[in-house]
Amino acid sequence: MNSKIHERQIVKWLKYILLCFSALTVVLPILVVFLGSFKTGEEFNRSRPFDLPKFESNNEIWKGAETLGSGSRIELKSGILSSRNFSGFLFLYDKIEDGAENCFIAVSDSSGREIARAELSAGSEEVFIPVSKDDCESLKASGAVVSGENCTVIRAKIREGFLFENYKTAFIKGNMLLGFWNTFLLILFSGAGTVVTGSMTAFVLSRFNFKMKKIVRQMFLWISLIPTITTQVATFQIIQKLGMYNTHLSVIILSMGTDIIAIMIYLQFLNNISKSLDESAIIDGAGYFQVFVRIIFPLLQPATVTILILKCVNLYNDFYNPLLYMPKKSLQVISTSLYKFKGPFGTNWPVICAGVVIAVIPTLIAFISLQRYIYGGMVTGSVKE
Repeated sequence: MNSKIHERQIVKWLKYILLCFSALTVVLPILVVFLGSFKTGEEFNRSRPFDLPKFESNNEIWKGAETLGSGSRIELKSGILSSRNFSGFLFLYDKIEDGAENCFIAVSDSSGREIARAELSAGSEEVFIPVSKDDCESLKASGAVVSGENCTVIRAKIREGFLFENYKTAFIKGNMLLGFWNTFLLILFSGAGTVVTGSMTAFVLSRFNFKMKKIVRQMFLWISLIPTITTQVATFQIIQKLGMYNTHLSVIILSMGTDIIAIMIYLQFLNNISKSLDESAIIDGAGYFQVFVRIIFPLLQPATVTILILKCVNLYNDFYNPLLYMPKKSLQVISTSLYKFKGPFGTNWPVICAGVVIAVIPTLIAFISLQRYIYGGMVTGSVKE
């Protein structure tokens, strides 16, 4: 008896461990993307995935090799600083040798008033000089003068607050508003077309008897076994010959045409709807179209919800078809809008992470507001009585 209880407890704990592991595999990548969206490119490449972002960026404003001393200084004009909200200056300089004395860097305004100073120690190669908000406004208006002794400055950077810059870059330069609009159009027309064609096809296959009916139903299953990639050359040529290349119609037609999953789901529901409803309506003088629209289709609401969920998710995540058939910039969708941040000389991963977070927001809102219908449609559509 005790051994059985111990076995049950072990199984129970194993289930909890497996559940926690599954949750971690989902949450950890999302956490990495979210943290990465607040990092700079340099910070993203150098830090570990789960390191917290510093929310700061060092932007270069001067480059050269200036040896500071008597009469030698670096002038940072107000035009460079006026549009910046910085918290200090970061100076990179040649390594200070042992035995060097009186090595410092000072920042002053245009009138010669010293704002801040930093002493340089032997072996050091960079120093950060913080600046207060009031002094920052003064330097933005008049410019800054960098002076010092016994050091050669090779870089001057300013440290700025960095919070939503990646999100601004992704949304504006990625033109994500246009991507959302084009994605909405594809989902609207493809979803409606899939529901109409899928339900009507399933209605014919379920209610009508005709020659080769079994072969037609089997052909739908056989088609689903053919890898899509093997038909892309022929499909592309057809789309191009029909003049639909670089138009919304190309992806809409490909998405709504012969959706095997939609037809199978509708057939599953239609097989559970009694044919006596059709017969009684026909006796009362209704045609087949009226039977479908007024009686059958309203009863297919759970199946329609299931199909729309699957179709919307697939279209929202689809990258291949929009990239291949809609390469024009004005036709970009949300999945291709971030592709422009990937180039031959590098990839701006922080901006892409910010774009991913922006892309998740609409789906998160839709899930929270429609979860009752989503769960109801998925559960009802998966059970056959």
